[in-house]
Amino acid sequence: MMKTRIFTKLFYALLATMLLTSCDEHFEEDFSWHSWMPGMVYSTNGNVTTYDKCIENGNTPEAVLFYVDAADEISGIAYAVSLNTSSLDAFSNPDTIYVAQGTSTDINACDGESNTTALRYGKIESPIALSVQAKFFIPSVSEMYKLYAARHIVNATIERCGGIVLPVDSVDCWYWTSTECEGAATDRAWRFSLYSGRFESTDKHTSLPVRPIMMIRLNKEEQNHK
Repeated sequence: MMKTRIFTKLFYALLATMLLTSCDEHFEEDFSWHSWMPGMVYSTNGNVTTYDKCIENGNTPEAVLFYVDAADEISGIAYAVSLNTSSLDAFSNPDTIYVAQGTSTDINACDGESNTTALRYGKIESPIALSVQAKFFIPSVSEMYKLYAARHIVNATIERCGGIVLPVDSVDCWYWTSTECEGAATDRAWRFSLYSGRFESTDKHTSLPVRPIMMIRLNKEEQNHK
């Protein structure tokens, strides 16, 4: 009787091992937003996958993920950075007078999208806003810091995609943010260094590049059932 019980236990242990091995061999990678992470690719058709999967599927890379809000800290979104940098332009048209352009001055807010909308449709022309494609926007100070935190992971994928890598090793790696300076919104906005992670107030007539980003909203129904 004792031998029979031992044999039965061994049999079921072996069976469980075989089943697990079989499942592993047929495992399909999960590309829902639950598995998203910095360094993955956003394709022109809206898919988010690894770079290898993107190419395998015949898709065209358009941006690289640098932040995923899986914990719903800022309303369940992901950010992806464009493969390219815009040309040098001023925050506010140098041929116009200084004026507040209606963006937020909150350096802790993730509001680059609404800031860029204000710059695009304001009474004073914003050259940097006009240079950014409609699906992209100019990151706020807080959003630029998130990009800075993932800069090395992002650069590895941007390089594979054939894009322009973030010049993180250059002390001149300054980009415009879309955040105007509190108390000086008429004539100054923040620029951000992807070399040091610092940001400085700068005259809005200064020409600097922009690194456009996009927002991807995560599926709320999936979030509630995770």
